[in-house]
This record gives sequence, C-alpha cells and structure tokens, in this order.
Amino acid sequence: MKTQLYTAYFIIVSSILSALSVSGLQNRPNSVISGSSSRRAEVLGIPTLDNLAGNWLPMAQVENMPAVHNFNHMLVVNRDLTSYFYYPGGLYPWKKGHPMVRLTVDGQEYQAMETRCFPYKALRRNQYCNGTAVETDTRMLNESRNVMCRITATNTTVLQRRITLALRVPGKLMADGIGVSNGTQRPGVISVVRPARKPGAVSVEKDTVVWRWVVELPSGGSERIEFAAGDEVSTQSTQTDANVTKWVAKFNSFFDDCKTNWENRWADAFTPGNKHFSGHLPILKSNDIALKRNYYVGVWTMLALERTQFPVHKRSFITSGEREDGTQYYWDASMQATTWALLEPAGMKATLRRWLVQNPRTGQASGYALDLRNVKGFDTTRYNHINGYAFNACTVFKTIDEYLRVTNDHAFLDEKLGNGRSVIETLDALATDWETLPKGHDGLANYGENNNLLECAPAYINCVSSCNAQDIWMMRQTAKWYMLHNNGARAKELEIKAANLLPKVMSLYKPGAGVWNAWQLNGKQVELRHCVDFIYTGNALKGDLSATQKSEMISFVKHELFTRDWMRAMSLKDAAAINSDRPDHGPMGAYDGWVPLTVNTMWNLGDPDSAYKFYCRTAAVTSEGPFAQAREFFGPNRTEYDAPVRIAARQGCMKECISGVAFSDVVITTFFGFVPQAGNAHVLVDSSTPRPFSGELCNIHYAGKEFTLKAGPKGVNVVSER
Repeated sequence: MKTQLYTAYFIIVSSILSALSVSGLQNRPNSVISGSSSRRAEVLGIPTLDNLAGNWLPMAQVENMPAVHNFNHMLVVNRDLTSYFYYPGGLYPWKKGHPMVRLTVDGQEYQAMETRCFPYKALRRNQYCNGTAVETDTRMLNESRNVMCRITATNTTVLQRRITLALRVPGKLMADGIGVSNGTQRPGVISVVRPARKPGAVSVEKDTVVWRWVVELPSGGSERIEFAAGDEVSTQSTQTDANVTKWVAKFNSFFDDCKTNWENRWADAFTPGNKHFSGHLPILKSNDIALKRNYYVGVWTMLALERTQFPVHKRSFITSGEREDGTQYYWDASMQATTWALLEPAGMKATLRRWLVQNPRTGQASGYALDLRNVKGFDTTRYNHINGYAFNACTVFKTIDEYLRVTNDHAFLDEKLGNGRSVIETLDALATDWETLPKGHDGLANYGENNNLLECAPAYINCVSSCNAQDIWMMRQTAKWYMLHNNGARAKELEIKAANLLPKVMSLYKPGAGVWNAWQLNGKQVELRHCVDFIYTGNALKGDLSATQKSEMISFVKHELFTRDWMRAMSLKDAAAINSDRPDHGPMGAYDGWVPLTVNTMWNLGDPDSAYKFYCRTAAVTSEGPFAQAREFFGPNRTEYDAPVRIAARQGCMKECISGVAFSDVVITTFFGFVPQAGNAHVLVDSSTPRPFSGELCNIHYAGKEFTLKAGPKGVNVVSER
C-alpha cells in the first residue's frame, strides 16, 4: 500500500512540475506590455492561468468541489456534470441559489467522474457515458450575477451514432417557449436560464422544463450545447431576462470574456503602474518549480477572494466566498499582510481605518470579522474579558505594523481615526490590552475558553503561551514606533512591561519536549502539543529562546507535525487529540495558513533548510487548486507520515481562504528577507543566511523605488534599484 501511495504521490508531483515547466514559468524580461491578455503573463515571466490550473482528479478523492470566482461572487460545482451552487450573500451551508440544471445523455444522467480547477473555470468530465464522453466547462462573467456552462459530448465508439442530449431545468416555461424562470430558490429573487441555441424540442414535466437536442456524431465527433443563467430581485426580472438573452445571443464572446477578464486581473497584479490595483506584487524568478508553484498559487488565492462591490473600498479581500457577503476575518487576513500592503496599499489603509476602531473584545460579529458592507459604527462597550477571538489584538496589531513598515507610510501613525484616537495610540492600546484582562497563574492573562481560541482543541484555554508571548512582542514593537516619534519615555515604559512579563511566559516552556504548557483556571498546568504555540510563541520570543529551546521546538515540529506533503495542527501525542478532529486545528489536518507560518518560525529559529524543504513538499497539494481553509488527511493510513491529503469540507471548512496567501508572504518576508524595520533604513533581515535555493524577486516597491533581490548560497542582496 505504501509503495502505491508513494508512486501516486510522485505522479502528482511530476505532473505539477511538467505543467510548470512550460513557457509561462520561464524567466522573461520584466516589462509593461500591451496586446492580448494571455500574452501579458508570458512576457511578464509569470505563469499563465492555464499553467496555474490543478490536475484532473478522481471525483471520489475530492471532498470540497472546485469553485469559480468573478470578483463579486463565487459558485461551487456539484458532483454531477452541470449543476452548481451559487448564492450571493453566503453559500454555507450549501444553498442551491439557481435551478439545478441536469444533463442526460440518451435519457440517462451521469455523475462527473473527474474534476479540474482553474482560476477562471471549473471542469468536470465523465468519459464513459455509454459510448459518449462528456466534459463541461463552468464560468462566471466578470462582476456579474452570471453563470455560463459549455457541454461538449464526444462519440467514443468506432461507429456513427445518433445521441439525444437533454437539459432538465427546474422552473416555469417563459412566454417564448424556451426560457425558464425560477423564483423558488431564494425568497424575492428570480433566476432565468436560457440555452445558447434553440432546442430541437421543449417539454414540461411537472415543475421542470426539458430541452432536447438530437445530434448525429461520427466516430470521434463532438457536439456542444451551452446555457447561461442570471438572477436578480423579483422586481428586476425583466432586466435579468434581458441580460441572459444577451449572454446566450453572443455566448462564445461572453464565455471567452470570462477568461480574458481574469487574465487581465492576473497580469495587472504584477505590473507596476497598472490601472486596477494601487500597487503591485513582485515577480519571482527561480528554477525551483515547487517554490514558484506555491508563490503563484498563493496569489491566485488572493485574487479569487478580491471583491469590488463593497463600500469600505472598491478593492477588498474577503476571507472565504461561502461566508456571509463581505466577511473579512482579522486573523485570516493578517496572514497576507505584506502581500496586501504591496498589491493594494490604498485599499488596505482604508480597511485598516475600520479595523482599528473595532473593539477586540466585543461579542458582536465584529469580535471575529469586519463587515465590508459597513463604513460606520463600532462597539464602545468596556468588556472585562474576551468575547470574540483571543488573537484579535495581536493579529490586528501585526497587520497595521506590516502596513506601516512595508508602505513606509509613517505619517499614518498620527492620523485620527473615527473614534478620536490616533493610530499610534491604538497600537499602544492593542499592545497593552492584556493588562485589563482577568489574570491566572503568576499574573498571566486569561485568554478565554475554547470558542475564543482554537474552538476544537478542548485543552487550549486560559493562560496560553501564544497570546501572552504576543503581548511581549507588541509592547516591544510599539516601543520602536514611539522611539521613531521621539517619545522615549513611553517606549521605555513598554520595554519594562515586556521585560517583566517575559519570565512568566518563559516559565510555560517544557524543557526537553519543545512544547509549551498552559495554566488553566482550575489550577492545572496542561501540556499543549500544537503548532499555534510554536508559531506565535516562537516568533515573538525568537531573540529570547536559548539554542537548546529552539532546537527542541524544531524537533517537535519535524517529528510530530510534519508529514510527507502537509502537516498536523495538533500532534497525535497531544492528550486532547482524540477529542479534536476538526481539520483546521486538530491532528487530522491543518489550517492552510499554519503551514507557511510554521515555515517562517522554523526558519527564524535556525533551521532554514528544513523549513524550505517542507515548504516545497507542500506544492503537491496544489494539484487540487488554490489554498483553502484547511486540508485533511483521509483514508486508512491517515495517521501515517505518508497520509494522503485533500481540501476539507466537513465541520464548516471553506474552499479558498485568504490565509493561504501566506504561502506568498513567506517567500517575500522569509526566503528573501524583505522586512523593513520601524525606525531604521534596513529593508532586509537575515540577509547573510545562505539560502537553500537560487532566485530573484523583482519589482518590490518600497519608499518610491523598485527593488530586485537576489537570493542564493551567499544570502540575499539588492542587485538593482530604480
């Protein structure tokens, strides 16, 4: 069995490497160009959208189906060949949204046997429909309430055949005798579905309209049928039908536009001075294909979650498409902070103005996430305990700190926010928020219960090292900003507070084990074998840990968390592992964001080679498409090192998730060391450490200039500046 799994693994990796070796990933001159949208990517030296695509995967191995995004909404394809879930305003739990259009071939419905994910489309196919192979291509038109589907049927026999293709559309037949309207999927909303070419016959069966086409196909011959759907509130049903009629009248043109718009958005993201984003991302050049794969798939994930319809800013990034419209979780979004600041500094600044007036302890929805539909209002209640996420204070702080450093927009520190407090005062308030929390053992701050922390790790509660260590880091970092603002007195106060808290947090370390304990309010000290302590405690205290502690922590991760091509969020040896089965935070998988964050901390604690090798191994998972909320291990050997992994769906795990952009962030900040510092002119950190790869990061924008960084065995240096 293991031999078969390893063989399958290398087949997947080989197919990824083969796909990435084509021209879209070759190093090309970096120039702003005009011309066809597909050529823009090639000339920039970045992968094309088709280079990015995942592999054909057996449907039986796919748990969370491919999605399509159009910068306003998303859809998720179903397990048959043509139906999908599309529900603007929140898909989870799964809602149909549109009529479930079903295909039959010679009167028989077939399930999809394989599926493949692209940035601009989702493919499904079944090559064994009784002598007919069927492949379907589902897309969405840019920023429209639109779905388009192309169905290609091919005769796989050696004889000419007559085939009957039919589409069954739930709803009512419209006055023209072809279109179908449906008002039952969502209250107050009408959906309209129309075929691109007139059916040979139309019939009505109960509440379903059936379109039929009889086609003659020679051996190997193919035929296409296509349909488009749209929806709007019931009062705009006439306009909805007009839109759908327009789309089907020029189906090929609109269908191609779905790809063209995505291609232009993709190229814009890497083009200095582009007309869409207020910034741009650096172009990665390297012969290490796995490195480039993860970097560019991270950017794909980010663009999939861009939304242009919210008033906070016209270029925003949601957490996941299935959630309530406009939902942006602070914790998830913090993991893309550097990438966000480089690509969309104007939108990030506008969004942070809303973040920084929110109450990090509130029990309201804003205690977890920002609603991008709202531009006013915040909770001013003074809470004496955590109600929302315990990590709110440090993740909001981290995001504003990275914005300030990456954009060099230090003037923002003095800006007055909507609550009358300046940005630097808000940093101070976040850094010292722990002081007014309830205290546990030795004065450590109590960060609440399971719903405030990891939600599914029952022992990870109360006085945990991660949040308390972040308090030390935040106070130290705020002190740096105060020194820049000539307020040495407050900087000194914060440094003293951090120094006093440090030994209390360090006492939670378990010598010899590489893990951290927590004090629970019942007086018990509990061992926690979880990646979150490694990530957040390790990074906050990297300058305080001894060489022995760092080595032990790294050993814990390598031996208890890492698998062949993914990781476990919680060790199987954790006492709570048997009761913690959620894919994102338990032992049977990991939240996608934990992977690059773990890589970053391992690098910073002194093992860049192992960190980099693990990062590159994880490129195997991108055969399924972009980064998600979580991946899970499945199958009979899911507790083994070589456990197969897939995107999870159970227990509320979403498809794409903005935390996956951390796979791009870690390339910029860790592998290339682009970490501008508060209060000094240093752009690079850790530049002398030999890199376990060779490559260049081009067009990094900082302080009005574009930098190119070159990495290799001698470290990282700036090779050009303009």
